[in-house]
Amino acid sequence: LSMKIYPFLIACSLVIAPFTISDDAKAHRQFNKVKLTTDNELNVNYRELIKKYSKDLRIDRTNKMALLTRAYAKGKINDYEGALKDINSLIKMDSNFNKEAIYFRAWFHTNLKNYSEAMNDYSRLIEKNEYLKISYGNRGFIKDILRDQEGACSDWDTGGELGNEKALSAFENHCQSV
Repeated sequence: LSMKIYPFLIACSLVIAPFTISDDAKAHRQFNKVKLTTDNELNVNYRELIKKYSKDLRIDRTNKMALLTRAYAKGKINDYEGALKDINSLIKMDSNFNKEAIYFRAWFHTNLKNYSEAMNDYSRLIEKNEYLKISYGNRGFIKDILRDQEGACSDWDTGGELGNEKALSAFENHCQSV
């Protein structure tokens, strides 16, 4: 593999990382119980990735891979506004990146507490049959935050049936009475 794609492969391998949602919902605590490898253990320097891809974008503003990877790296250091700007530019530029870009955008919106926008993005992914188990689970957590318990339970049930352990756990722990 070329060294140019290595940072993108790291970013994609980490896309399964849990999304951080506000503590507004009781199920959210369940959502974040799974311990994953930390970025320090993986030795990923997101600030350096941002610098590298910012430099690449100064040379070629249409470098889609650089925009996607820089957006992801910005998200990993909690610069969700900057990440959202990059990902929206990418979506406008090329619809072939839509599923990855929409997925990342949902993550950024969730962390910015733009729950309606995040839910719309997860719904778009579900409609397109993309990232189903994660999208159903995450949309369920957003519905829980928005106090739509029945909708949350329905999404967690579907996500759990598709293999999302966090969604299944949330369903088992919070949906017995629904």
